[in-house]
Amino acid sequence: MMKRRKAVWVLTFSGILLMLSLIILGGALVEQCARLNGAYSMQKVLVSGKNQADPQGKNSFSIDDIKRLKKELSTKDISYTARSGLVDTSVSSGSRAFPVRLIGTDYMYPMFSGLALEEGSFITQKQEEEGVMVAIIDEELAWDIFRTKNATGKTIDIFGAAFRIIGVIEKDDSITGKLTDDGLSEVYIPASVMLELDTTARITDLQIKTADANTLDQNTTEVSAAIRQIGKDPPSYKISDYNLKLALMEQKPLLLVFILGIASMLILLSHVKNLSKEIYFLIRDRCKTDYFSNVIKHNLKGIGRRILEMALSLTGIVLIWIGIRFTIYIPPQNIPDELINISYYSDLIKAAIQGGIQNRGYVAPQAELIANASDMLLNLLFCISFLLGSLLLYAGLRELKELNMDSSRLTPVLGLLFILSMGILTAAAFLSGLPYATDVKGVLVAWAFIFLNNSQITKRKESDVKNV
Repeated sequence: MMKRRKAVWVLTFSGILLMLSLIILGGALVEQCARLNGAYSMQKVLVSGKNQADPQGKNSFSIDDIKRLKKELSTKDISYTARSGLVDTSVSSGSRAFPVRLIGTDYMYPMFSGLALEEGSFITQKQEEEGVMVAIIDEELAWDIFRTKNATGKTIDIFGAAFRIIGVIEKDDSITGKLTDDGLSEVYIPASVMLELDTTARITDLQIKTADANTLDQNTTEVSAAIRQIGKDPPSYKISDYNLKLALMEQKPLLLVFILGIASMLILLSHVKNLSKEIYFLIRDRCKTDYFSNVIKHNLKGIGRRILEMALSLTGIVLIWIGIRFTIYIPPQNIPDELINISYYSDLIKAAIQGGIQNRGYVAPQAELIANASDMLLNLLFCISFLLGSLLLYAGLRELKELNMDSSRLTPVLGLLFILSMGILTAAAFLSGLPYATDVKGVLVAWAFIFLNNSQITKRKESDVKNV
C-alpha cells in the first residue's frame, strides 16, 4: 500500500511539473527570443535572399538600393548584413589563422540584434560612412588570439588588412544561443569595408523596423511593394514579419492556459448545476409537507450557503475567463475557404515540401535561427506539457481518488508539490540562461485547475461514503 501511495504521488508530481513547464519555461523562451532580437525586439520584417549561390549578385542589395528602400518605406531604421562568398573566412594574428563567421554590417545592427558588449563599443555611423577598418570580436576569439578578453585597441588581419578591435561581445550561453551556435567565433566589420575588400561579398539580409500590424500581412505587403519599386523581384526573397512570429510563439503557452481554464470553468459550472438541483429538490420535497415560506425559513442557512457557493463559483468562472481569454492568431494561408476541402490541405502539404526543396542551400540569418530554435523548443514543450503532462496529472488525480487520505491534508500536499514544481522550473530556466518571465495569471489558472479537480475528487469520495 505504501509503495502504491508513493507511486501515485510521483505520478501526480510529474504531471504538475510537466504541465507547468510550458507556462514557466515557454514564457522565458519567448522573452529570451525577444531580447536576442535587440532593442527593436520582434517589431521588424526580415528580408533574406533565397538563392545564396548568386555570383552575379542579382538578388543582393547595394548601398544605393538600401537608400532607396529607406525613401520608399519612409524609415531610417534598416539594418543590412553582408556575407562573403568564400567557403571559409578567417582572421589572423601573426602567423596564426583562426576560422570565423565574418559579418559585414552597419551601425544599426545592435538595434536588431541583442549583442552584449563585454567591453568597448559597436561600429558608429561615422566609422561606417568613412570606411574605417574596425572590428568587433567575441570573447572566445579574443581569448584564443590574445589570451585575454580585454582585446580593445589590439589589431587583427582580415583579407590582408589590419583592423583595430573596438569592442568585445559576450557569447550567448542560453539554451537558444547554444542551439544556434555553429562553433565559429563571430567577427563584425563595417559592410562597406567588407564589400571593398572581398569581391565575393554581397548584402543578402535586411532587417526593417515596423510597427505591429496585428494579424494582417500589411508589413510584408508594404516591404514587397518597396522591393519591387527598386527593381527587385519579391518572390526571390524570404520576407518574414517577426511581429506575427512573436504572436504565434506567445500563444502556445496561452493556449495551454486557455484549455486548463475552460476545464476549470466546466467544473465550476457543474458545481453550480449540482447546487441548483440540491436547492430545487430540497424545496420540492419539503413543500410536500409544509408551506413554502416555512421551508425557506427553516432551511435558510442551508439554502443561503448553497447560494453563496453558487455566487462564488460564478465569480470564479468570470475571473478565470478574464485570466485566460486572448485573441488567437492563425496564419491566413492555413485557413481554407471551405472547412472540408481535401485538395486545399494536400496543396498546403505540397507547397511545404516544395518550399523545403527550393530552400536547399539557403543559409538562414542569425535572427531567423534564433526564432526557429525558440519555436522548436516551444513546440517540444507544448507536446510535453499538453500531452504527457496532462495525461500523467489526470492519471495521478484519478489514483488519488482511491487513496483514503483526509481532504484537509490532500490540498496542502498538492500545493507543496505545485510550489516545488515552480521552484524546479525556475531553477531550470536560470541554468538554461533564460530570463524569469512567469505568467502569473497562467500559474493561478493552473493551480485553480488542480484545486478544483482535487475538490471534485474529495466530493466524490464523500458521496461514495454517504451512499455506502
